[in-house]
Amino acid sequence: MGKRYLVLLLAISIFLNVPMKINAAEIMEYNSDMQVLSKSIVSGNRTRSGEPFLFDCELAIGIAKNGLGVEFTTRCSTDATEIGIKDAVLQEKTLLGWKDIPIKDYCDYDQRIYVGAVVYIKAEAGRTYRVSCTHYAIVDDVELTLYNYTDEIVFN
Repeated sequence: MGKRYLVLLLAISIFLNVPMKINAAEIMEYNSDMQVLSKSIVSGNRTRSGEPFLFDCELAIGIAKNGLGVEFTTRCSTDATEIGIKDAVLQEKTLLGWKDIPIKDYCDYDQRIYVGAVVYIKAEAGRTYRVSCTHYAIVDDVELTLYNYTDEIVFN
């Protein structure tokens, strides 16, 4: 009898820990106001005068009109061939840890700054969320990167 419960518990834990498959329509680009609940700003170290660097890169999470909003800004000291965010992941806290909700990569070309936002329309009230990403810029075939993450917030 104890083995049955153990197997059932194991099956449930495996099911709950499987990465979510998110319909592309559940995370959408967003261009409206958001009530920011957590914001993180990171800057790179300037190594030598004249070398490009990332600075004041922002990542924020909060309440949007129709769901959970995520805003991001990547800044480079010079024009970048490509600039944006990648490896962005929204995470939802579960009983067994964090469940990943991938956010697609966003970028622009021949710019010094990239600003964007998305909204997760399937966010559930009372659940805890956080977000992370890598800000990046490619300058003269060299990729500059900064990792960023927010604190946890409770969506209401």
